[in-house]
Amino acid sequence: MAVVNQKGGVGKTTTAVTVAHGLALHGWRVLLVDLDAQGNVADALGLEKRPGLYRLLIDGAGTDANASALRKQAIERSGRKGLDVVLGDGRTAEARQVLAGRSFREGALRKALAGLGAYDLCILDVAPGVDLLQVSALVAATHFIFPVALSYLATVGAADALASVVAWRNEGELSARFLGVLPTFWERSTRESHEQLVGLVAQYGELVWPPVPLDVKAREAPAFGKTLWEYAPKTRALAGVAIEGERRGGYERVLARLMGELS
Repeated sequence: MAVVNQKGGVGKTTTAVTVAHGLALHGWRVLLVDLDAQGNVADALGLEKRPGLYRLLIDGAGTDANASALRKQAIERSGRKGLDVVLGDGRTAEARQVLAGRSFREGALRKALAGLGAYDLCILDVAPGVDLLQVSALVAATHFIFPVALSYLATVGAADALASVVAWRNEGELSARFLGVLPTFWERSTRESHEQLVGLVAQYGELVWPPVPLDVKAREAPAFGKTLWEYAPKTRALAGVAIEGERRGGYERVLARLMGELS
């Protein structure tokens, strides 16, 4: 499953890490792959940044036994039961450049991920922008989800970006199933946040997932190298907010929907 949006700062890495660890806590075996040269997955998990993606795509290119061994060496333990990672760092950008000169480059990630292990789900944390790695992630994915920050500029830009991705899919360039839009940075009390959420529902209907509330804990957790489940398991970004005696939004409901979609 690819977590994609061409715009940065919409909560893609937070979503990828939180969902990956949450599924692992539910007994799933998850592989989380960082496709961003900033290597923020390592930061969020309290790990040292490593050229895991470079090893997977470049060092492990080929079909012989040695290449297969190198691809498997790109996988590391996260320190959380059920969650393994392929980390990224500055060499991720170098991997993108090397791939650009190769044939069948858009399928390189899908090929590299094949046969890596008996995982229930591989989550691809995709960097912002439109480049070879983003396209490769969508080619490799069987599903994708689109986080959208609930601000006017973010939702307008997301509509255009999502239209492009859906157009690729409709034209047969991609086979990944669009799971839906995930609203992030939801502030129930502000007019702008409410209006953008209503607008997303009007445009995408049931494809709009439970919104994730704005939560300072989500910004603090990476500084301690912890996921939200470890740092603040009862925080609103996970548990949602109480409205008329009912909990709404939050990653707990996102997880429940995702497990239902993929089961």
